[in-house]
Amino acid sequence: MIKKDNSLISAILTIMVAVGSITTYAQDTTHTFIPIVNYTADLVVNTHGGIKTGARYLGYGELGLEINPWRNGQFNFTIATTHGGEPTAELVGDWQVFDNIEAGNHIFALNAWYSHSIGKVTFKGGLQDANDSYSACDASGNLLNTSFGGSQVLLSGGNIPTMPNNGLGINVQWTPSDKFSWQIGAFDGGVIPLDAGNKFNLKHKLSLSKGYVIITEGILTPANALTLKVGAFYHTRLENNGYYVSCEKSFKLQGERGISAFVTGGYAPKATDVANASITCGATLKSVFSHSRADILAAGLSTVHLDGLKWETAVELNYRYQLGGHFYVSPDVQWIINPGADDSRANALVTALRVGLSL
Repeated sequence: MIKKDNSLISAILTIMVAVGSITTYAQDTTHTFIPIVNYTADLVVNTHGGIKTGARYLGYGELGLEINPWRNGQFNFTIATTHGGEPTAELVGDWQVFDNIEAGNHIFALNAWYSHSIGKVTFKGGLQDANDSYSACDASGNLLNTSFGGSQVLLSGGNIPTMPNNGLGINVQWTPSDKFSWQIGAFDGGVIPLDAGNKFNLKHKLSLSKGYVIITEGILTPANALTLKVGAFYHTRLENNGYYVSCEKSFKLQGERGISAFVTGGYAPKATDVANASITCGATLKSVFSHSRADILAAGLSTVHLDGLKWETAVELNYRYQLGGHFYVSPDVQWIINPGADDSRANALVTALRVGLSL
């Protein structure tokens, strides 16, 4: 008989908290509480192609608390909201989802996890976004298209929990030196979507019938500001498996100006009805017009092959200007080729203006 409760995760978290409380070097005299308050607003206009032209507003907000009760230990409790229009579903019809905050109208639990470091090993367990730990690319962080947030082969074929459908999981990372780290995680492979009866993302039951996603990743950081990542995943029920690699390289120019370039690739040999191959590349230029890294110009190309269909490609150009320590504006333009791998849709030209607030 399959056990369908959260006893495994609960036991792991209990052990981790207990270890943190009795570790001799872990106790700190000061408890730290850090509020999490973020809001992102996008005004999107599809000027040509796709399903139809038009404009939509959409927003994403986070409200939470980070708690550091002792040295090397951290709790994170965060709720989130997504609201407004759905430009991919209503206007463009692209498979990659060109705006990374699009998720319908919801208020939901985003994070409820605990992380603890013991020597060179870090444990993280609870309700979380697996993409925060795996396949993330720092150099592409300012680009809006969802594909630049991580390998689409992993995000779709792996069926991993990610925003807005975060799920239960446990991750272990070993960092023997500043040039190498390795991690492995097990996550719920059947998180119930918000639109399918899990309204507030509070219904979580682990079971073999839904399956688990096992992910592992090695990270090399040799000299010369180079980062290499190699990862693999396997879904125990779907029996999907895949691989991804990424490379990031930073180049220092005159003064504060610098360039960060990236390239990623992924392949899933048994993927069905999802992306079985993906490639992204691009670069970010810091301090374009300023001398204090207040502005960033980013460009990228992302292409995915949909199993049984064709390639969909997005080309994006983004500019971001930081206004003080808490506020930024970011105009963006994307050219989406073969949206949804649907021959009946013309290539789409989409513009967006993002405004962000972080306290």
